[in-house]
Amino acid sequence: MRDTDKDWNWIAAVAPYWGVLSDDRFRGIDIAAEHHGSFFDSGRRFVADTMGFIHRHIEADFRPDRSLDFGCGVGRLLLPLAALSRQAVGVDIAPQMLDLAAQHARAAKLDNVTLVQGDDELSAVEGPFNFVNSYIVLQHIPPARGYVIIDRLIDLLGFGGVFSLQLTYAKSGKFLAGETQHVSAYRRAGDIIESLSPPVGAPPQGTITMFDYDLNRVMIRLAAIAGQPLLVLPTDHDGHFGVHLIGRKAR
Repeated sequence: MRDTDKDWNWIAAVAPYWGVLSDDRFRGIDIAAEHHGSFFDSGRRFVADTMGFIHRHIEADFRPDRSLDFGCGVGRLLLPLAALSRQAVGVDIAPQMLDLAAQHARAAKLDNVTLVQGDDELSAVEGPFNFVNSYIVLQHIPPARGYVIIDRLIDLLGFGGVFSLQLTYAKSGKFLAGETQHVSAYRRAGDIIESLSPPVGAPPQGTITMFDYDLNRVMIRLAAIAGQPLLVLPTDHDGHFGVHLIGRKAR
């Protein structure tokens, strides 16, 4: 299993903003002053849109009280969540990401932000929360680890709280040629192509890897705790197909 934590610590050291949003305007250790606004505005729009879905479909007067943002990076979503919440907790694997998030929180005069270095068990995070969010994060974590994290995020969510989780489940066919470059031997088993060898030429350190989750497995887990409705919003990031799942913990 690829150690994606090492990749993200490397990305945090050389291109922390680009690691959050893969746009050439955000490359480098820092980004130009004229691009700071658009970077953080995108986070404010996401939080506003997500709260809009919650208010229209789940609870008209919902307000995040204690919020958790898993994979908070430099604080793009954490800061607007903190502006709405009594307390906001940001979790990330990379200390340099957390340092930048702390700087941005201070600059925004937000004194209700807590930052925690994460692990797969979120062992340093204390619940409960009434809002748990993770967006464009789980897709970069191998699913064997990601399922554990999803379970833990659900455990940290209090009864009646709202979750907002995004993950990817499939790729566009345009990526298939790139995938086969790393296979030295395979077999066809009906509709399934199975690699018979270890990957050839592993991607270099700092590669942003995209992983596909078993959506059936995730939906079974969420259906066991979610009330109705459970919102399933499609996402498509350059041919990486995913879902943004929003619902309430009802049991």
